[in-house]
Amino acid sequence: MAAMIISLLLLAIILPACDSGTEKEAKSSRTIIDQRGKRVKVPGEINRIVTLPIPLPSMIVAVDGNGKRIVGMHPKSKSAVEESTLKNISPELMDVSTAFVQEGFTVNIEELVKLQPDVVFQWKHQPEEIEKIENAGIPVIALQYGTQQDLEAWLKILGELLDKKQQVNKIINYHHEVINDIRNRTSTINEKDKPRVMYLNGPEPSTNGGDSYNHFWITASGGCNVAADIEGTGKYVNMEQVLRWNPEIIYIGNFCNLQADDLFKNKIQGQDWSHVAAVKNRRVYKIPLAGYRWDPPSVESPLMLKWLAQKHYPEIFADYSMAAELKEFYRNIYNYELSDEEVARVLKD
Repeated sequence: MAAMIISLLLLAIILPACDSGTEKEAKSSRTIIDQRGKRVKVPGEINRIVTLPIPLPSMIVAVDGNGKRIVGMHPKSKSAVEESTLKNISPELMDVSTAFVQEGFTVNIEELVKLQPDVVFQWKHQPEEIEKIENAGIPVIALQYGTQQDLEAWLKILGELLDKKQQVNKIINYHHEVINDIRNRTSTINEKDKPRVMYLNGPEPSTNGGDSYNHFWITASGGCNVAADIEGTGKYVNMEQVLRWNPEIIYIGNFCNLQADDLFKNKIQGQDWSHVAAVKNRRVYKIPLAGYRWDPPSVESPLMLKWLAQKHYPEIFADYSMAAELKEFYRNIYNYELSDEEVARVLKD
């Protein structure tokens, strides 16, 4: 009888120890579902993040409060940091490595492994690169580019990974608030009365079609995308087509060096923009770069929508002060007080 009691006591001691080990093991890893629908096993504690999707570093700073977990980023992300307010918000980003990126979104595995990442973010449309990274034993969270829904999915994944769901909900709610406000104010405008808008993403000239995020922000802000019938991005169009479209407003992308003055003064060899309505009426604008470029989906997309809406309909959106909007957004989302000089740099048009 005494032997049985001793055995039971020993079992009671051993079992909690086993449970504790299992619990510890469970806490050491967790699962994130990415945009492939794949369950990606990541460490329980994330300290070292590598990002290839270009808008992501600015989004991580907005969600996490700083960029201290980022150890690698795409060179185009780095160039945006160098030109943007982000370098003042998170100066540590200036020291982040880009050496692991070879060309486009191709990765040098040896350089990537040196960064000892806990997780790597890569685009979903790069399956061979994803496989290469996963074969090196590094978890990959794949993101899909394209829509407002995709943007919100990125934010939710970051919120879960970084344990910042409350901040993510705050950002997404603000996106919805801005979109709804603009749509409500422009809902009674007839299609024929909406400004004809062209997104010019390069001097060739080239533009993005009706399946692009640029189409979303043109239409969500009350404009009519002249290239809506085109599919894809970076599509070359000749000047004859531009003249047929005769856009009333042109937005020049922030991924190229082209400026509004290049069109106003017909500086592009072999092209004559002088007969285009947007040029004649001086309604050509360079898309801003604040914490990140406003062309693609990003945490600052609501600011882009407000900026566009005011360009499209100055009277309807006369209550929008973009300087005040910028300052309030940065205060609420980045916990950073923008100076008047920083605001002027962003809104230099």
